[in-house]
Amino acid sequence: MSNSLLKFGWVSALLLVGALQLSQAWDGATLYFGLAAAAGFAALLLKRIVPAGLAALAVMVAAMAGGFFLARGASPDRDPAWVLLDTVPRLLTAARPAPATPELLVPGLLLIIGISTGMVLSVTKRGTALFVPALGSATLYVSAALLTTGRADRYGLVALTVVTLLALGWLVIDRRGPVVPPAVLATALAALTLLTFVLPTNGFEPRRLVTPPVTDIAISNPLPQLASWAAQGEAELFRMRGPEVPVRLVTLSRYSGASWEAASTYGPLGVVDAPDLPTGGKFQDASVDLRITGLQGEWLPGVGKPQAVSLSNAMVDPDTGSLVVAEGLTTGLSYTVRGVVETPADADLAEAQVPTSATKYTALPRLPFTLAEYARQATQNARTPYEKAVALEQVVRLNRRPDAEAPVGSSYARLETFLFGAAGESGAGAGTAEQFASAYAVLARAVGLPTRVVVGFQPVPEQNGERVVRAADATAWPEVYFSGWGWVAFDPVSGNGSGPSAASKREVLNRLASTTAKPTPTSLPSVPPLVQPTALQGTDTAAPATPKTFPFWVFTPVLLLVVLFAARTSRRLRLRAAGPVGAWNEVLDALQLAGLRPKPSRTVPDVAREWGDAGARLAVMVDQAAFAPQPAHHENSWRLARQVRKAVRRKASWWRRAMWAVDPRPLFRR
Repeated sequence: MSNSLLKFGWVSALLLVGALQLSQAWDGATLYFGLAAAAGFAALLLKRIVPAGLAALAVMVAAMAGGFFLARGASPDRDPAWVLLDTVPRLLTAARPAPATPELLVPGLLLIIGISTGMVLSVTKRGTALFVPALGSATLYVSAALLTTGRADRYGLVALTVVTLLALGWLVIDRRGPVVPPAVLATALAALTLLTFVLPTNGFEPRRLVTPPVTDIAISNPLPQLASWAAQGEAELFRMRGPEVPVRLVTLSRYSGASWEAASTYGPLGVVDAPDLPTGGKFQDASVDLRITGLQGEWLPGVGKPQAVSLSNAMVDPDTGSLVVAEGLTTGLSYTVRGVVETPADADLAEAQVPTSATKYTALPRLPFTLAEYARQATQNARTPYEKAVALEQVVRLNRRPDAEAPVGSSYARLETFLFGAAGESGAGAGTAEQFASAYAVLARAVGLPTRVVVGFQPVPEQNGERVVRAADATAWPEVYFSGWGWVAFDPVSGNGSGPSAASKREVLNRLASTTAKPTPTSLPSVPPLVQPTALQGTDTAAPATPKTFPFWVFTPVLLLVVLFAARTSRRLRLRAAGPVGAWNEVLDALQLAGLRPKPSRTVPDVAREWGDAGARLAVMVDQAAFAPQPAHHENSWRLARQVRKAVRRKASWWRRAMWAVDPRPLFRR
């Protein structure tokens, strides 16, 4: 096999590994990055017609033009330069992994096209085959590590593969060409290790360089809409493919005493802060494909705690996982949601505790005494938080019936009528899932259980491979948080929804037989009409913390040193390729670095004689190369120049030797 084929095969392998690594920052973009990695070979074909520089320029201009047309849909009224520049902030404020949408793919594709073009063209030239592919591979690897915070190569296997491929190239393909000194290679690999492992694991996050588009959205509470959906009955809302799991529309965590409220601040998935209560220790991944057919509003149906959404304009509340599309849903909208569904076992919940600091989920402003006493009586014999949760589910359900025509609302007054109203009173003992879930949540909070209310759709059976979700399937259910196990759903309407098994609940209720009787609301004249909540003092929301920005200015000196070193190395490679004349210029650079720069009036032989036999022999080669009719190429001229350079360096002062590798003066010498 020829040396050229070996070089192109080596570069192809490096590009393939780098493309696969970088594509992990996007969801389902492997094919796109694989095709982009082949763009450099298009420049190789153009090189037969035009110089290499023009070939590379043509490929990049075509790539940038294509990137503009792909991304301009996100900013149709902007100029091309702004559209392309805006793709990077868009990527850094998108979900992780980023959806494979055109505007989010553009920066990654342009990066790999540029690196591919440089790597392929470099191996056609003598003297750069060992440097440019290594630099390109390192750039792809570092980019993937930063975009995925180190998750793309958890065990270092990809890094080992890249190093192995580079070593094969250095040892087999171009042994006789100019090589990078081993000390430089070791330093570069150490720097890569620092960038790809130390920074991500210490919390370095490139997304913090860009302010995420956190949006305040005023969206109405969808709980009262349950009655309207119940009246619509068989009206189709959306279709889904995937496992039989509950579909969540919105999670309501704030209660004002008059109604439940959704979060008002949303940001891109993967960019916003972590939730205030962590995910439980047991969970399963669930991925569903959804297609909107009749659902309206801004809420986007999802499953579990969303981890990835294929829509670039979807935003999320980090605490509850509620998804919104500010522009509103449209009929025919199709997307994929991947989420985490918590699945604790019954035995895990039996002795589980609840966090005492979750005041946001236990807040009950101006709780009426009747509701507080009712909750106390209902759970008076319960030993654990789980027993309290099961007892309340049974108490709320007893002697009460679902009624789609019952009055809506979840205020204290409406819940008191639902729980304690006299026979014949409108809404007494009857309600929609809104009243059942709200009554449970208020009573649970009254006894210290962190609780929230979810509006969504329970699992429906498949029909020809699809699950058709209709308006009548809409419901609401409460969730209780248990330390170490996450949010657990309960069903005060029927007791058969998702969450703990019926057998586990029956076992608890058998032990708490006394709590199955309806508690008696207390209304003693001596009791104050209102009980101030003990779970929350003052406001229930904390001021948002000011995000800490990384002081990137500390890297400025290091960056300058790296740039100077790269420029000096590039100059040496050019001089080495220029034969004896280039070797003599290397000697002149060394004399300048040592502070021994000769006067312009002195001749080459005159200066060279001061540096022994190696200098004299090099002077002869320089004269032949400069004045002979057909100058010969002397292979050992660079070896002689290195000998002279070492002799010059020995005569330099210690501080000049310390600055030898990064002194910029040779770059400006003519």
